[in-house]
Amino acid sequence: MKLILKYILSFIVLTFLGLFIFDLLFLPIFVDKNSNLYLPDYRGLNYKIAEKKLDSLGFVPKIVYDDYSIDYIPYNVIKMSPRPFTKLKTGRIIKVTVASDKKDISVHDYKGFSLRNAKLTISRLGLSIDTLIYEYSNKYAKDFIISQFPKEGKILKSEDKITFIVSLGNPPNYYITPNLINQNLSKAKETISKAGLLLGKITYEYNSKYLNNTILEQSKTAGMRLSFPTKIDLVVSKDTN
Repeated sequence: MKLILKYILSFIVLTFLGLFIFDLLFLPIFVDKNSNLYLPDYRGLNYKIAEKKLDSLGFVPKIVYDDYSIDYIPYNVIKMSPRPFTKLKTGRIIKVTVASDKKDISVHDYKGFSLRNAKLTISRLGLSIDTLIYEYSNKYAKDFIISQFPKEGKILKSEDKITFIVSLGNPPNYYITPNLINQNLSKAKETISKAGLLLGKITYEYNSKYLNNTILEQSKTAGMRLSFPTKIDLVVSKDTN
């Protein structure tokens, strides 16, 4: 009986000792392999640094490049999925969206394109319009591209701009002088161009009653009929003496 009791006591002691050793040595290793961590926020960091930090924490970074944007520094992290500060198990794949740098873009020949299609095309390429210049043309229908700058084959970067010369259609029998008074200078230039006329001399004059670059006077009276395209001189406000 004493021998049996001795075996029972030995079994209990060994069992508790085994549990203690498992809890002390093996359980932390097991838990560490499946531990939960709060995902840090690496947005704004260079993606190489973020990649190394995620890897050191036991996560698996997956790098995805977004289109170039002037709002972000190239190669910096702009988005993470799952979101930062989410509690995750190590070993989880983390999608890291990175801002791309400007890319080289070869300019196409847009002559004969409608203005609408040209705008859509250059927008998809990451370019934009700088200036629209309007001219009458016997060759191109109204609102179609006559010419452009830069020319075909020129290499631009993302966010660079193109100037288009746009057809107003067949030349009219006469030209009407538009009313430019109180227009912003930029808008007045476009209005003059659309009327088939030419921008003449610009004179600046201080006037505290008007916003900067507002048209105060024009050399040709609004509504005047002209037999050929002529220049219109402008007096423009400035907000400093």
